[in-house]
Amino acid sequence: MATTAKYNILGANASTTNWDGSPLTLAYRESATMPQTTNGSMVFAYQNTASLNNAGKLALTSGGSQPSFLNAPALLLQPNILVNNWQANNLNVTNVSVAAATPIWIEAFGPGLPGQKPATLAINTALTLKPGAIAQGTSTPNWMQLTLGTNTGQLIIVAVVGGPQDASGNNAYAIALNSPSGNTGPGTGTAAPQGYYATTGGNNYSFEFNWGSSVVYVANMSPSTASSLTAELLSL
Repeated sequence: MATTAKYNILGANASTTNWDGSPLTLAYRESATMPQTTNGSMVFAYQNTASLNNAGKLALTSGGSQPSFLNAPALLLQPNILVNNWQANNLNVTNVSVAAATPIWIEAFGPGLPGQKPATLAINTALTLKPGAIAQGTSTPNWMQLTLGTNTGQLIIVAVVGGPQDASGNNAYAIALNSPSGNTGPGTGTAAPQGYYATTGGNNYSFEFNWGSSVVYVANMSPSTASSLTAELLSL
């Protein structure tokens, strides 16, 4: 008796077969494929942009793995975040929502992704990053402070990657400014939303660390309609 292949929707109707992580909206049943991820932490953002109250869902596969499924609730102002290391395998993302009118916006950032051209993040020099822009610099072997800010009240999503890995192998941090979640994360007494390191209800955030001489990667992961981000790496 013939058997039906499982998960046969994955990879069908591919909207992008050479996705580099740039912002992309997947319509119902559309897919995006990144041929090779980095062998390190990446920050993947996704948001259900349906105007109706349609629950959304994404299916992710990498290498020969079974799909993992991400729920994308409707009408949320803040994107969902997944931080993961796909260990240089490919990454396939498919919109498997039940309702057809459920577009889902996605993007991914991480040091070394093909096609990304980071600006120089020089120490003690403020840098303006538009949505989708990235910067990369090197910390010195002492305490550093990375300041992140905007002069508007718009939601800003920032990815910071660098330094030693934690117990789970992660060294990426997602931070939201002007967040509807308010102040969460280290030092606030309130856990950050899933996938996020911290959020703030204000338009500025400072991140202190001592990573020795290490790459510091910063990406403005905000939607294209958001304002620019100002980032400055200070040596303390």
